Amino acid sequence: MNATTAEIQANILFWIILAIFAWQGYQRGIGSEITKLAFIGLGLMLGTPEYLGSTLIKAINGFYLATQFLIHGGFVAIATGHFDADSLSKIFGEIENIPPLIPKDNIALALFLVILFLVALGYLVSKLFKQNAMPGLGLVVGALNGFLLSYIFLPLLPDKPPFTLKELSPSGIIAQIIALTGYLIEALIKGAAAVFNFMFDIFGAWTIPILLLLIIIITLSSLTQSKKKSSAGGEKS
Repeated sequence: MNATTAEIQANILFWIILAIFAWQGYQRGIGSEITKLAFIGLGLMLGTPEYLGSTLIKAINGFYLATQFLIHGGFVAIATGHFDADSLSKIFGEIENIPPLIPKDNIALALFLVILFLVALGYLVSKLFKQNAMPGLGLVVGALNGFLLSYIFLPLLPDKPPFTLKELSPSGIIAQIIALTGYLIEALIKGAAAVFNFMFDIFGAWTIPILLLLIIIITLSSLTQSKKKSSAGGEKS
């Protein structure tokens, strides 16, 4: 029963996501949806280990190691010309025990964050395009975007749903809604904690200032957009 319920849940969510993005594509137009498609496709390529994900992680860790090489004396050695075997041996001896920026245990989370970042960036960039340009094609590409996002995110759903479809009385439905809400809150907390721990491993004590700065930027951006919409509405009236 659980497997059947999980399949029903996934199918319902799939068609809801498809319908939402198709309708959004119809409203936004082809330019906006093509932009989203490009960023989603790039996120899928970079966020999948079998495609470019492994290469991306290696590049990030390699760049981090090169940075550590410069910090631990490599830059001074190059600048002063004291670039001999002894200085190199000393520098490599200092950095050989430094762990990679993204260890194996955090690779899956790091790639997932890459996907989220590119999807969000694509959404922001797509808002720069003129609305209602070729809405029919926008609907088709929007549905394709929904399909790709479903392909990325639906496999993350649990095999065992946090609720059942057995009890359909008013009290049973309320109990299912409460169970689902509790599950979503718990999943959100666990996800936020995992992201915070991942960022703390990278940025250390700078994690909280960075998060606060991001919150301030997002808040100011939202307020600016609200003011622009209010001003545009006032001018039209």
